[in-house]
Amino acid sequence: MNVPFGAFMPDRAYVPGSTSKMNNINTVDLPVNVGVIKCGKELILFDSGWNATDYHKMTGTEHWSPLSQQITQLGFKAEDVSKIIIGHGHWDHAGSLDEFPNAVLYVQREELRGIEWALNYPEPHISAVNTSPGGCARTPACGYPPKTVEGIYAKVLHGKAVIVDGEMTISPALKIHPAHRAHTAGSQLLEVNTAAGKLVFGSDAYSSYEGIRDWMIANPQQTDTVQQFLAYEKCYKITGGFHNCVAAHEPLSYSEGYPLTKNSWVGMNGGRLAELSLAPGEKSRKP
Repeated sequence: MNVPFGAFMPDRAYVPGSTSKMNNINTVDLPVNVGVIKCGKELILFDSGWNATDYHKMTGTEHWSPLSQQITQLGFKAEDVSKIIIGHGHWDHAGSLDEFPNAVLYVQREELRGIEWALNYPEPHISAVNTSPGGCARTPACGYPPKTVEGIYAKVLHGKAVIVDGEMTISPALKIHPAHRAHTAGSQLLEVNTAAGKLVFGSDAYSSYEGIRDWMIANPQQTDTVQQFLAYEKCYKITGGFHNCVAAHEPLSYSEGYPLTKNSWVGMNGGRLAELSLAPGEKSRKP
């Protein structure tokens, strides 16, 4: 809540005539979007949200609920989740892994190397652990607090992880595409074939729908801007445009301003859900 718009999407913050609902306002409230994918009998997540630890409570979390509880609103149980593909390992995208004991984690080898780099960054005032007021202030090493890192490596050490090297086809309906340095060292995209066409989940490689639509850098951190634009281009090529690019933090989510998520409703504790596509024969989960 109340994220400085210039920190999230600096180009948009200063462009006159922006279509954003937050234009000319210094802060913006951002969702943390998670993909819930039913693939045959399998239940798969893209990203796993975050935990409401003391630090994260400082950022404003009045609409937060445990992800394992949120998916019950769709008729699913945490133990039903068989795979979790994380776009990257930051606290707001790879948290809550311990809530899904049966899930196999898919993470890029380069992301694990990036975590090691962040934890061993030589400058003492730049830390991977963002526990002070104001967070990590966009420093290059932040985003990997202990609880999140423990969750990732618990999966690895217990044989519940697939360490991905670049591209990987998981099934005829699911394919991982590397997007290294588009946000973190080992960022990745997930292509999903649906009845509404191909969707590509981008996590923070393109955290904003407006950003990918208008070719503006979004959520810079450990980002190589060229690689971020190449991630945009990858989604355009796969989906045929920008409409089916699923953004992680778009402020317009669950509104007419972000058409992909407009079929939405309010869930527990004021959180939001949206039904993007239904496979033939699947019944709507929308109340």
